[in-house]
Amino acid sequence: MVHELGHLAAIRALGGRVGGIRLTAVGAVISPKRERLFSYRAECLTALAGPAASFLLALAAGTWGRWFGSEDAYLLTGVSLVLGLFNLLPAAPLDGGRAFQAVVSRLAGPDVGERLEGALTWVLGFLLFCTGLWVLRRCGNFTLALCGAWLLFRRRGE
Repeated sequence: MVHELGHLAAIRALGGRVGGIRLTAVGAVISPKRERLFSYRAECLTALAGPAASFLLALAAGTWGRWFGSEDAYLLTGVSLVLGLFNLLPAAPLDGGRAFQAVVSRLAGPDVGERLEGALTWVLGFLLFCTGLWVLRRCGNFTLALCGAWLLFRRRGE
């Protein structure tokens, strides 16, 4: 929730308005009203605001845990850090992918940004899936393989 509030705050701070919010199995999709299109810079800042909010929550929860000795606060710290770091991966539809595409599109044009982001999504999805299969074999945890498969199949559907 804090992660998505970071995106909402950035949209509002940059003069945008939210048209709708749709909850999915893997997070929320925020649709801004397109009265005017965001610049590449604003798109990048909006994308990075979610992970930034996750990192701020991790800092606050870690501080709370240190002061009051709360194990739940330490758990929240870890979950927030992992969520923020995972979302920074430069792959669609993650926040890092949106920021990467905005930067490359600004420097080399939107076609190049979209192609590079697509290629990077395939590479990262494949690497996560293969690494996840190794982790599954060694430790019995399938989460990383599932994340890699999600990136691969989501990209294939686009």
